[in-house]
Amino acid sequence: MTAVAAGPSVAESPVAAGVMPGARWAFADRIDLMDESLREGAERASVPPDLDAKCDLARAIADVGIRTLVVGMFPDVPQNAELLARLVRRQQAGQLPADLRFMVISHVGVTMRQTLAMLDELAIPLDTVHVIAIHSVSDLQITHLFPTILRKDGAVDWDQAAWEALDDATRRARNLDWLADFLPVVTGWRGGGVMVGLLDAFRADHGHLMNAVATVAAAGIRQIRLVDTAGTCLPHQLPQTVGEPVTRFPDIAFYGHFHDDFGMSTANAVMGLSLGLKGVDVSVGGFANRAGHPPLAEVVMALRKLYGVELPGVDPSRLHGLSRMAERIYGLMENPAQAITGVVTHSVQSGIRTELLRKAPRIFDAIAPEEVGARLVAMFGVRSGRDGLLRFLRERQLLAPFGLEPTPEIADALFEHLDAEWARRSAGARARLGELIEQYQDTLNASFFTEEAMTSWLSAHLTAVHMKTA
Repeated sequence: MTAVAAGPSVAESPVAAGVMPGARWAFADRIDLMDESLREGAERASVPPDLDAKCDLARAIADVGIRTLVVGMFPDVPQNAELLARLVRRQQAGQLPADLRFMVISHVGVTMRQTLAMLDELAIPLDTVHVIAIHSVSDLQITHLFPTILRKDGAVDWDQAAWEALDDATRRARNLDWLADFLPVVTGWRGGGVMVGLLDAFRADHGHLMNAVATVAAAGIRQIRLVDTAGTCLPHQLPQTVGEPVTRFPDIAFYGHFHDDFGMSTANAVMGLSLGLKGVDVSVGGFANRAGHPPLAEVVMALRKLYGVELPGVDPSRLHGLSRMAERIYGLMENPAQAITGVVTHSVQSGIRTELLRKAPRIFDAIAPEEVGARLVAMFGVRSGRDGLLRFLRERQLLAPFGLEPTPEIADALFEHLDAEWARRSAGARARLGELIEQYQDTLNASFFTEEAMTSWLSAHLTAVHMKTA
């Protein structure tokens, strides 16, 4: 299910050697990258792919070597139930690895009860299906989201004003009581396994977070997901928010769920793993709600190249192609210069850089493009200049058939023509790219089924239905 990883000192790392000599990390013996592309990746896309396309993406992600796929929220989204059923059937048919596990998510409370009932009704084997029961732990979520979940239970008589009038300590205590009372519902589930997700853990009161962890541990659940709901986690929080529970509860497997709202998700994920997280959520291209998750490729390659942590069974050479597939399925384009998998990331303008690359290939790019399924592209550009052209003429011996030597004077003469040709090609490409980018943005904007558009559609639809039935 998970990949075995080594935990070297920084001095043993192929790239970071000497940064912190002798320091050792606490990487787990088994690291599980839990891919969220089917769930949050799909939620990010304004045009949802069909379920067969998502199943094909699941196969491609599994082919990279990932062994945990987060399928979606239950029970309110019927498509997620059908997706899960299709995935399990493909697994039963041998089209997906037998050790692949599928995670479904639901809030603690009546929706989780409905989810467990729904899973039992799907008429599929549940051995590889796991549930994540999510529960609010920050004061902000306890005050506002927690009641929203409770109100879904018709048996609960809720007074929001009275709830908000309570002090934080009282609300936290009742929040824990509710969690403790509910957990026996999921501990008895007959499927593959149970994990509890503690929402907004990195904005929670630390004492309350640790009490929530202790409550889950007392219920006999051995997997806990620490959720950075709004991407607000700061790297220097991790030694306390991750390191302390990992140390105090060694029998619990802790996982991390980070968002990229401030551009720190990959750093938080890798640092969290270095402190003992058993796994983190990732997604192809980072596609997920808002600014996204740690991109799968970034986490895989940061572990490998910066920490010397290999994930056996994970094939980095498939990462570039996987990103291109996800782009087509979700209609979303990665940043062309996206770390690891961008379409122009592994390119260099001809000149002194290409000369140095022959002497020290990793001088500017610590990753061999072929390692992730890409290729190095050497091109002429603004950085090349006359010296770059002269170097190119000498290297390729292009003037030899004409009985000429590559001299600075010849390079100067040719450069004027080359520069004009480059400008001509660039002008055409710029105009075309401008059109394509505008069309892409217009298409994305047009694909948004906004609440205003839905209101108009519903009004017209309901009016038509009413006229037919009148």
